[in-house]
Amino acid sequence: MRTNSFAPSKTTTVLVMAQTTSTSEKFTYTVSDACAALGIGRTSLYALAKSGELKLVKIAGRTLIPRSELERLVRVDRASDMPK
Repeated sequence: MRTNSFAPSKTTTVLVMAQTTSTSEKFTYTVSDACAALGIGRTSLYALAKSGELKLVKIAGRTLIPRSELERLVRVDRASDMPK
């Protein structure tokens, strides 16, 4: 009887679970995750927040950006880029 030589470890299982969790399922993003999703730097993200174009929330001392804010920002930017 031949046995499978690959036995997933706990680390492998955790990695698989992390890969299957889509960032689109998150309700909020960290500043780093939001920057990556938008393709901008931290300074630009905080400038958007300071100007009122992007709302940040503080939860348990962490600065987070609601997914709805990122989606709204992208919709507004796309609408201004559309030819008339």
